[in-house]
Amino acid sequence: MEEHQLIDLAAQGDNHSIGLLAEQYAPVMLKLQSDYFIKNYDHDDWSQEALITIHRAARRYDAAQLGTFGTFYRLLLSHRVIDLIRRSRAHKRHPERDLLSLDVETDDVLEALLVTHQQPDTTVHVREVVAAFPASCSEFEAQVFMELVAGSTPEHIAVKLAVEVAPVVNAIDRCRRKLRQQLAS
Repeated sequence: MEEHQLIDLAAQGDNHSIGLLAEQYAPVMLKLQSDYFIKNYDHDDWSQEALITIHRAARRYDAAQLGTFGTFYRLLLSHRVIDLIRRSRAHKRHPERDLLSLDVETDDVLEALLVTHQQPDTTVHVREVVAAFPASCSEFEAQVFMELVAGSTPEHIAVKLAVEVAPVVNAIDRCRRKLRQQLAS
């Protein structure tokens, strides 16, 4: 099937065509994902934004006026990413303090992380991954992770490590992503 046919079908909402176009233009999304950081966005979130933008681009694309579809899609996706970054940085959208899933008492952190309805071997795997996790981090990320597990807030960690809060929050996000990846493997 030719690209213009895929674009026409995608504009009508055909999920298969949207998926094929998304596969074809996946490098565009991956390049933007490597260039920009959007807080709390993982690969699945980026893929979903790419699918939505492919559909929007297909609906609005006019080959006679706009040049190539790939260029038009890249432009729309770039604008969408910039909008998402702008929204995530808007002052009114920030809570009084960042919410953390690890915000429990020091002695109960690992237990809180490991309370599951999983098989015992899964629980053992999680314990092993969490125990070995700091070794897979940079020195700064390991320090932040250990402080976080000890029950410290990002603000307290920043004061203790003599850095701004933003790098601490970014390190927490990186740790969260790395830990998810390690737990999934």
